[in-house]
This record gives sequence, structure tokens and C-alpha cells, in this order.
Amino acid sequence: MKKIYLLVSVFTIIFTSCDTDFDVNAEWEEVTVVYGLLDAGDEMKTQQIKISKAFLGKMDALQMAQFADSINFDQGELAVKVIKVKNNGTRDTITLDEVPTLRNDGVFNDSIIVYTFENNNFLNSNFEYELLIKNNITGNEVSSTTNIISGFNFDMGAGFPFGFIETWIPGNPSATKFSSTVVTWGNSTDNGVQYQIELIFNYNENDIAKNLIYTSSVLEETNIFEFEGEKFFNFLKNELVKDPLIERKFLSIDLIMTVGSENLKTYRVINEEITGIVQERPQFTNINNGIGLFSSRFTKTRKGFSIANRTIDYLTSIDGLDRNFQ
Repeated sequence: MKKIYLLVSVFTIIFTSCDTDFDVNAEWEEVTVVYGLLDAGDEMKTQQIKISKAFLGKMDALQMAQFADSINFDQGELAVKVIKVKNNGTRDTITLDEVPTLRNDGVFNDSIIVYTFENNNFLNSNFEYELLIKNNITGNEVSSTTNIISGFNFDMGAGFPFGFIETWIPGNPSATKFSSTVVTWGNSTDNGVQYQIELIFNYNENDIAKNLIYTSSVLEETNIFEFEGEKFFNFLKNELVKDPLIERKFLSIDLIMTVGSENLKTYRVINEEITGIVQERPQFTNINNGIGLFSSRFTKTRKGFSIANRTIDYLTSIDGLDRNFQ
């Protein structure tokens, strides 16, 4: 018997459906794959939704994945809308633009299509948002709904200094005592249930601007995170090459917080690595007549934090970090 393969393309994860079981020997049917997270963050103006398709065929699945038409609908084939449903029942509609896009990695063809719109005060936590996808050729319709996360902010002031060193004695590195910097934030009261924070370490390397990203674990039921000094400096040591010909200068620290919805949390947990005895993965989708995820997150960015004096001393010393910071 010839094998017929089914492969589903998304950004980074293969989606499976809680109410759709695939028979690999069945006749072809249209299966729409959706991945979209609406983000009402101040700097997230352009909203993107990835829409692709599953495919069947008698070739090797990895070979079929190299063809753009195996994973993408044709340009103009889909009509995609996002509808704001107001409390009084009225509806505001945005039609999404079709944007061919190239990606640089993965087993699928590099050419993908994303569907975009600009958030000019369209996203608001007081409303529900409905995604409607219609295939203009087959008439197939796919839909989903989500609420919006918003209203999040950090509690630290603009001049807040990050400190990672409690005691620093030049010439006596064994006397070093590391400290921690605690970051706090106001809880999101409108649909946010998980948090992940990124510390962006900005610096110059031979007069070229660069950065390193130090990322927390996913956090739940808390409004506080502690950046531990020893772990942070070990991260810098591992990421920065020790080279006397490279001259570095610290610039600033930025913080980026991403707040996730309940559906996004469920999707993340289900797709985490399986480590137990039972290897069968649960299935999750919130797409009607399709598979994937349509949900929301909120991204908040604060820029331009400094570091405390003792931390600067450690950063620039050969007895400290020893990575030629000036």
C-alpha cells in the first residue's frame, strides 16, 4: 500500500485538532491552518496572522514541503477579515492585506503568506474579536474568536538602575558578592494569565551597536521577577568572546514583557516537550473548521535603563567580567 502523507505548516509548531482526526487514506479535503496573536502593545502596530494549509500526497512529505503551493493558498484565494464585536451588537470590520513573506529556516518552503492589518486604536480589551476566513474558490469558511489583553505596565521609574553586584573589591575577586535586581509590574486584569520578560543588554562592540537577550522562564500567578546577578554575568561570559582586540562599551538595558492569554497558555503547555511515560500528546485548537490558534498577547517595552556603579566596575574589570568593557 502506498503511503499518503499529511503535513501541516505553521511558523514553528505543528498544530493538531481536538475535534479533527485525519485518515491518511481518506480523500483530500481542505484543511486550513491558522496561527495569529492579536497584540495591542504600543509598539505592535502591524498585526500578522499566518494562514496556510495541510496537504496530502504520495511523495515523501519533506519533498512535498519544499513546494510553496503545498503549504500556501494561492494569492487572492482567501478573503480574511477581523471583526470587532461591540457590546451593543454593532460590528467594525477590517479586511486584511495579503503579504508574501520569506523565512530563512525550517523544513518547509521559504515562501509563506501572512495576512496583516494596522492597529490604529482598533484593538481594545472591552470587545471581542472574530476572525473570518473565506476561500473565494471553494467557499470553505473558517472562524475563531478571541478577547484582547491590554493595560499592562512595569512599576519601575525611568531612572531605575539595575544592580547585580553587592560587594566588589578590585584585586580581590574572591570577595565578590552578587546581588539581584527585582522587576515588578501591575497585574493584567483583562485576560492576561502568563508572563515572560526579556532583558535586552545593549552595548557597542568596536563601535558597532549590538545586543544580547536574557529571557526569563514563563511566569504565572506573580507580578515579580528577580534577575540574579551571578546568573546574568555567567550569561554574558558565555555569550561574549574574550578577545583583547574587541573593545566594548555598555549602552543601556531595555525590558520587554509579553503577557499571554489563557488559550495561549493552554497551547504552550500542550506543545511542551513530553517527558513522562505516556507519550500521546493532547490536542488543542480554537479554530472552527480548521486547526491552530487565534488568541492574544500584549507586549510592553521600556527602554533606557542604566546599571549601578558597582555593577559597572565589575563589568569593566579584568578581575570581574573580563570581556574588555571600557
